Amino acid sequence: MNTSSPGLATRSPRVKTIGNITFEDPYAGLQEDSPEALAWQWAQDAHAESVARSWPDFDRLRARIAAVNSGSNAWVSLPRRLGGTWFWAAPSPSGSARTVWTADSLDQPGRPLIEMAALVTAEEAASAMVYWFEPSPNGEFVAMAVCANGAMVGTWHIIETASGRPLPVTVPAIAYTGAVPGWLPDGSGFYHNERDPSGRHRFVFVPVKAGTPAREPVTFEFADVPANVSGLTPEVSPDGRWVIGLAGPHERIAYVIGDTRSGEWRRFLPPGYEGECGGAWLDGHTYLARAHSDDVPRGRIVAIPVATSRDAATWRELEPAGERVLRAIGVYEGRIAVAEVLHCSARFRTLDLEGKDERIVPLEGPGNSMIAFIMRRFDRSEVLTLDYQTFTRPTSIYRYDVAADRMTPIKKPGQDLPGIAVTQRFARSLDGTRVPYFLVHQTDLTFDQPRPALLTGYGGFNAALMPTFLAHLTPFIEAGGVLVHANLRGGAEYGKHWHEAGRLACKWNVFLDLFAVAEQVIADGITRPDRFAMSGASNGGLLAGVAIVHRPELWRVVVPVVPLFDQMEPLVGGPEMDPVRSIFHEDYGDPANPAMAKVLYSYSPYHNIREGVAYPAVFQVFGEKDLGCQPFQGRKFTARLQEANTSPHPILLRVWRNTGHGAMGDTGQLQAAEWVGFVMRELGMRVAG
Repeated sequence: MNTSSPGLATRSPRVKTIGNITFEDPYAGLQEDSPEALAWQWAQDAHAESVARSWPDFDRLRARIAAVNSGSNAWVSLPRRLGGTWFWAAPSPSGSARTVWTADSLDQPGRPLIEMAALVTAEEAASAMVYWFEPSPNGEFVAMAVCANGAMVGTWHIIETASGRPLPVTVPAIAYTGAVPGWLPDGSGFYHNERDPSGRHRFVFVPVKAGTPAREPVTFEFADVPANVSGLTPEVSPDGRWVIGLAGPHERIAYVIGDTRSGEWRRFLPPGYEGECGGAWLDGHTYLARAHSDDVPRGRIVAIPVATSRDAATWRELEPAGERVLRAIGVYEGRIAVAEVLHCSARFRTLDLEGKDERIVPLEGPGNSMIAFIMRRFDRSEVLTLDYQTFTRPTSIYRYDVAADRMTPIKKPGQDLPGIAVTQRFARSLDGTRVPYFLVHQTDLTFDQPRPALLTGYGGFNAALMPTFLAHLTPFIEAGGVLVHANLRGGAEYGKHWHEAGRLACKWNVFLDLFAVAEQVIADGITRPDRFAMSGASNGGLLAGVAIVHRPELWRVVVPVVPLFDQMEPLVGGPEMDPVRSIFHEDYGDPANPAMAKVLYSYSPYHNIREGVAYPAVFQVFGEKDLGCQPFQGRKFTARLQEANTSPHPILLRVWRNTGHGAMGDTGQLQAAEWVGFVMRELGMRVAG
């Protein structure tokens, strides 16, 4: 293969002023998708692909990753039973696209409810997938958010369960907000979250059954639902009278409530309440919530009478604060289900409706569940299903019989990984905070000499980065590598205070935590800088960018996956990008705000590249259609880093066509094989066996 570099980009400097900070943008011309910018991008992409796949062990690595992921449940959703019918999302038998499946019993293999070719164009069918789905309470209909070509904006389609027939009812779907429709109990229609032209959230009622009366849209002022709320899920009470507007996906807060009898809407929480407060309906007049505040940063469980929800004195505490961090609660078979984080690991419990008679679900830890990781909302279902994985065990899906206190595997994938040790350690950050991290390696690996190591972290958006199946990192471990899995501030590992200590003006704490963990494993002789790699995705990709420019001497190679690099101009686009901007402002702040601009500029990877520095090898991964982490970020960062770098290490940019903020199936495995192979090549490793 031809691995020669396509050459440096042409400088296109422009002086900019954002948030009272004036600076020169040396590659401003690469910010727009001009023919010249795209031609340079695709030349860089072809070069990166060629370099990655020219490694002699690449094909063996790719085969090993495919074998480890054989039968993976990574893109299989939790089965849900509504109206006696089971629903779940999984890849279609006709290709890699994900659709909704149904069955009368989990003993049956099930059938695809509908093929994507019936909902999208022929060109989109192979890539189209269901991001979210929400069956009606009686199971008669299913709302499916379908997106194609890696986009996270698409369409909600309504499918009749019995016939698989799509109804002539569609509404726009903004999948990245995580907001799903709120069905009426009889399935006659649902509430849907939109924004008006000024950016205010509103609920629009969508009739589904013929003869269903129309309802007026309800628009919420910014004082009631802030602009930086990404999505608002309508949670309809069991009797259909009340509708709560629950914010998400990163902080679950019940902002507003409407009485469908009177048509009146109001705020749900007491004046001045600050913190998460969301959960599930206990009955037609009581909302069960996990409530977090400065006084109770890890949360408590409360029963809230909706008629007097603004009077905290009427709230009834069912479980007080504890060591665990509450992440989701639901009601199943007359008991409360709880998903939580304890010691950086997911845990599930059930309680009776008075918050007593605790039963801990038996799961071997440390491990992770998507319910506890970021979604923090149990799906509506007549029975409780759970997902769980560990570093050495792929995602398994279980049905938990709440009444009998019995767990049954529903979908168990391939074999566990044998001979791997997992230990938890702590480092001290600059301000003295203890920062936990896991070391993962072969049980017979000795540390009589520094080993190749890969550090990964996230540290943001109230997401707890718990142990995750090694999957594509398995060959790295099998070749004698060490995974350093860091739990940084900004996440949810220790509750509200841990989250707030790593966001907005405190964002530097996340990076200092990262450096502290890296320095600790070097000091302990686990690795050394010339054998040390770092990788992170999304917000973790920003982390990787900061690692490159602020502490280049710590690493031999860094892989930012769907990252952010330009924090002063993180997004290109007009008002259609406002929902994405709201997510950014939630954790990073608004660069137009002078106080936040000063913080953002201080760590923004693009703006902190220095001339004459020996930078580590870099392999960036972007999705062409990613709305949140747009490829122009990679163009500008690559051009500036290639210009400033004095080391012989390659600075590579890979942009995957027709993908978005991540990829599934064969494409996802191929992406992983490229960047893991690049890391192993740069660290002088070979695929074992």
